[in-house]
Amino acid sequence: MSWQYAALWGLAGGAVNRALIYLEAAQQIKGVPWRRPAGPGGGVYLTAVLLHSVIAAVVTGAVAQSGYVPNAVVALAIGAAAPVVVKKLSYYTLAVLPKVRDDESQDEPDEQ
Repeated sequence: MSWQYAALWGLAGGAVNRALIYLEAAQQIKGVPWRRPAGPGGGVYLTAVLLHSVIAAVVTGAVAQSGYVPNAVVALAIGAAAPVVVKKLSYYTLAVLPKVRDDESQDEPDEQ
């Protein structure tokens, strides 16, 4: 399978992931989850859907380019899992990076 087709299947997997998240949210609040005043608004929701789908497509395309995607079902599954996996990896990466103090500039002498 070429990485382009895998990326499209990953895009579909990301959309499936977002659809499931939407269904859970709609059941919990008994309505449209992005409606104001409690929700963030439709623009924010649409941006989140687009970003999650792009993340899914990019990750699936990269994995397929490496040769680890034998068929469409695997590409769909990678796309559905990609936003969650990337989020977890970003948390781990931030935990490993050294901490930098915000007041680091105060340690330097003032030039007058």
